[in-house]
Amino acid sequence: MSTLLPLKTKKKYKPAKLRIYFSFSSEGYGHSSRALAVAKRFSDDELVLGTYSYAYEKIKSYSFPSIRLQQEIKLMGSDGSFDVGKTIIRSHSQALTYNQIIQQEIDVIEAYEPTCVVADGRMAPVLAADIIGLPCIVVTNQSAFYPFFEKDSALIKIFGKSFDWVMKTWLSSAEELLIPDFPPPHTVCLPNLSSNIKVMKRQKFIGPLVAWKRSEIEICERESTRPYVIVTLGGHAYRRPLFDAMLSVANKLKDIDFDIFTSFEAKSIPSNVTLRGLVPSIASYYKAASLIITQAGHSTAMEILTLGKPALVVPDKKQIEQENNARRLCELGVATQMKYDELSVNNLAQRIKMMLESSCYSEAAENMAQIAEKIDGTKQAEMVLRDYSTRLMAY
Repeated sequence: MSTLLPLKTKKKYKPAKLRIYFSFSSEGYGHSSRALAVAKRFSDDELVLGTYSYAYEKIKSYSFPSIRLQQEIKLMGSDGSFDVGKTIIRSHSQALTYNQIIQQEIDVIEAYEPTCVVADGRMAPVLAADIIGLPCIVVTNQSAFYPFFEKDSALIKIFGKSFDWVMKTWLSSAEELLIPDFPPPHTVCLPNLSSNIKVMKRQKFIGPLVAWKRSEIEICERESTRPYVIVTLGGHAYRRPLFDAMLSVANKLKDIDFDIFTSFEAKSIPSNVTLRGLVPSIASYYKAASLIITQAGHSTAMEILTLGKPALVVPDKKQIEQENNARRLCELGVATQMKYDELSVNNLAQRIKMMLESSCYSEAAENMAQIAEKIDGTKQAEMVLRDYSTRLMAY
């Protein structure tokens, strides 16, 4: 880590009041949704939020201070799938600017004088907090990284082992790792967590971090009383086969209503299908659904489980984290899984009918929702952050 020094810091650091600094990634949906879920537990003058890209545009609508940060790592893809090699090469080319990224984090910390730093998907704030001596909490659903590299070339595997070591060292610099998931044995992200003892001893399972309580969500209004299936696809090109298959399935299952949340378009749309783009909150639709068809992203999994909804998951190709999540959701009895090479119209239609007719998936999902209500993940996170802030201010 010697290449990160020297960096400019003040000689003394003594914050006058409680203030939490969240520094989070804009790569994917989960980081920003978790940060905002926890942020609701604090008053505006107790927070500073830092991120970049679309997540920064999202948080600007809130009243607490927001900082535009530099991007750390840009995820690269090839033919619609995550490309480990390209991501590593791109990250190595940006290594010379990393000092600047850490220095920006130090400058933000010294300008706003937080009592605790929270990092979600970013390494720089952890290093900056360590340099200054501030308590830092990492929020993550993944603390094992080598599995991403196991199926790549020998050269990429070598880089992967190096990257995995760096990430373990980074995670070991934090006071605690908050795992925004159900405690064992109900943990969805368990296969994605490190078995390194230095990392394991810092992990704390606090429950899902979602921006709502189930009791506060109003069900979206529907004229029909038929079974209601939601499909979330976004707009990634490699998910187009699932979109096309769903339109054909809807033609086959006329007694079921489908809402598809996507940016894809089609010339012919069945009468029982509604295409929806981005919505401010999908929770009211989730709550009304009989079944949800989605990828196996962690944040989406936490959202649908807190609402007690069963799922048919179709993980993105070559996405190891999603494949692990999908397997765990099936083991927990709340979901079934299909892969892209299984997506024939008949197979998909039969699976949807089977899940709608069976009560076991809904019952298992309802059990998870009740566990989430008892844990109250956002309250658990708030207690940890206030505790570390109090420790610092006590002196």
